[in-house]
Amino acid sequence: MTFPSPVTDDRAVSLHLVEGGCYGRGGNRTNPVEAKALVADIVRHLNDPVFVETGRSIGVVTFNSQQQKLIEDLLDEERRRDASLDHFFTDDITEPVFVKNLENVQGDERDVMYFSITYGPDVAGGPLNSMNFGPLNKDGGERRLNVAVTRAKYALRIFSSFQPEQIVLARTKAKGVADLKLFLEYAQRGIGALAEETSAPRGDFDSPFERSWPRLCHVGDGRSTRRWGSQLFA
Repeated sequence: MTFPSPVTDDRAVSLHLVEGGCYGRGGNRTNPVEAKALVADIVRHLNDPVFVETGRSIGVVTFNSQQQKLIEDLLDEERRRDASLDHFFTDDITEPVFVKNLENVQGDERDVMYFSITYGPDVAGGPLNSMNFGPLNKDGGERRLNVAVTRAKYALRIFSSFQPEQIVLARTKAKGVADLKLFLEYAQRGIGALAEETSAPRGDFDSPFERSWPRLCHVGDGRSTRRWGSQLFA
């Protein structure tokens, strides 16, 4: 699995924990609190003259189509409130804002990518009862995750409604879920999480760093971090 490097002046890969977020597992299959927090952050950037001056583009990836549609609707609401935002969503610019889901993002890239984990506790402030993360639990789920987290050219901002340690690997055999846990730890703590993974056995799971790397993703300052087997390189 490819992990963008967090070694920049402002962490290129960052985890943003959303308080009160919960997933409608038996209902609409969305996480409204997380979606609103993500959209608010996007709007903040689009209203920031310093960010706009950089010319950096924005994209969003969600875990499912329902969360994708919710975020699209919330962005449309913001555009109705502030017409100046429309410019960032039209073909007048080279890379307009897009919102995709894990299944259809494929080769799309943007300078700054937002990733809505979507899944979370069943109720606000509750435990993470389910280890079901949709596409990640299927065969090849780790490849879908790899595609999603390597869409960023400059920065990746992950919004999650739970802490990485709430994913209990003893309750799932899905490699995609194991990769997600490690990736969230990496986003939260940086390269220290990868160093710990070097010495921490993962049971029956193949470490994402023991598989061949599909490609290196250069993020932020152009440096990449890779681990091969038990060696750590920066």
